[in-house]
Amino acid sequence: LLRSKSDAPEHIEALCTRLQNEKGLKINQIRSDHGKEFENSYMESFCTRSGISQEFSALITPQQNGVMERKNRVIQEMARAMLHNKDVARNLWGEAVNTACYTVNKVYFRPGTKKTPYELWKGRKPNVKYFRIFGSTCFILKDRENVGKFDSRSDEGIFLGYSSISKAYRVYNKRTMKVMETMNVVIDESSDSGSEKGIE
Repeated sequence: LLRSKSDAPEHIEALCTRLQNEKGLKINQIRSDHGKEFENSYMESFCTRSGISQEFSALITPQQNGVMERKNRVIQEMARAMLHNKDVARNLWGEAVNTACYTVNKVYFRPGTKKTPYELWKGRKPNVKYFRIFGSTCFILKDRENVGKFDSRSDEGIFLGYSSISKAYRVYNKRTMKVMETMNVVIDESSDSGSEKGIE
């Protein structure tokens, strides 16, 4: 997730460069609304250097970006359902959005194909055996600190999703009140009850 919309141009440039270098794709056009994260001197300079044309939808006309608006709506609805399903604190919405995007890329077919975005990008079918239910209670092994002989060996946490940089799960540790990435976790996917879980 971006800390602010002003970070968007650098990430767009990095994505375009990656598409060109890794996949040999030529980007001809970037279509967007008139948001300041898209319509600025940085983006104009990058597009001019790269031979990319910028096209903007008409003001206050989101229907001209229908495909993008629909995708955003699907992700938003998924994240909302995930948060409510396990009564996870709303301030963990970013984790829900990331997990929704991760899931969509692995399980939804790209329109007009019988392949997922992951399969089109990686050239192989995705493995989904490790998928778990967002918001489930989990128990995180205390493998990053010295533990006394009779101290608890694990912390209770909340399962939040999947790492984007390693084969690990993202979890919220209730004791340290931090989000962390680890594979040393046991996830209990049975139904949870009680008050809202997460950062208070």
